[in-house]
Amino acid sequence: MPERTHHPSGPLGLAIALAASAGFVDAHIYVNVTPVFVANMSGNLIHLGILLGGASWHRALATLLTLAAFTAGVIAATIHHDRRVARARPVRPTLLLLVEGSLLVVLALYLWSSSVSFTSQPQLVDYPVLLVAGLAMGLQAAALRRVGQVAVATTYGTGTIVRIGEKVVLAARRADRTTEHRRRVAIAVLVTVLVSYIIGAIAATAAGDGPAALAVPGVVVVACAVFGTSDGVPSENDDEAVSSRPSR
Repeated sequence: MPERTHHPSGPLGLAIALAASAGFVDAHIYVNVTPVFVANMSGNLIHLGILLGGASWHRALATLLTLAAFTAGVIAATIHHDRRVARARPVRPTLLLLVEGSLLVVLALYLWSSSVSFTSQPQLVDYPVLLVAGLAMGLQAAALRRVGQVAVATTYGTGTIVRIGEKVVLAARRADRTTEHRRRVAIAVLVTVLVSYIIGAIAATAAGDGPAALAVPGVVVVACAVFGTSDGVPSENDDEAVSSRPSR
C-alpha cells in the first residue's frame, strides 16, 4: 500500500485558481485596507523588522498578529491532514478550501457592512480583516502542496522563484538527462502558478476598492473545493525523486 503524504496534490487548474485568489486577497487588503500582507509572509517579516527598527509599535503589532493568524491556519491545516493520514484516509484539501472560501465571503460581508477604508496606520476595525484573511491564507498555504509530483506554493512566490532558477540551470547544463522531461514539466507548472499569483494581484488592483470584492476569491475557492479537489498521492521527497524508483 502506498505511503500517504501530508502534502496533498491536485490538478494544475486548481493550483492556478488558488494562486490567483491568494494574489487577489493579498493585493486587495494591502491596497484598500492597510499595508500588511496576509499571504506573503516573507514580505511581512521584512515589514516587521523595519517597523520594529523604526519603533512603529502599532503597525508592528498588526503585522505580528497577521503572521500569527497565518501560522495558526497552517497548524490547523496540518492537524487536519495528519488526522486523515492516521486514519488511512486520502489527504484532500476539500474541507480546508471550503473553510477558507467561507472565511473570505464572511470577510467581504464584514467590509461591506463596516466603515473600513484605507489607512496607512492599522485601526482597530482593520484587525478582524487581517486576522481572518491571514488565517484563510494559512489554511490555503497547507491545503495544496503539489501538482502531481511538483511541489508548489499558492500563497507566496519566493520559494517558487528559487525552484524555477534551480531547474532552469539544471536543464541548461543537461544535468541528469533521465529526469529532463520531468524538469521541463516542473518549470512549466511553477511558472504558471507564479504568473497566476501576479495576475490575481493585478485583477485586485484593477477592481478597485469595492468592499464586496473579496467575495470573488471566496466564491472561487469554494468552487475549487467542490469541483477541483482530488485524492492525495504517494509521498515523495521531491518532484524528481520518483526517478530513483526502479522501472517496472
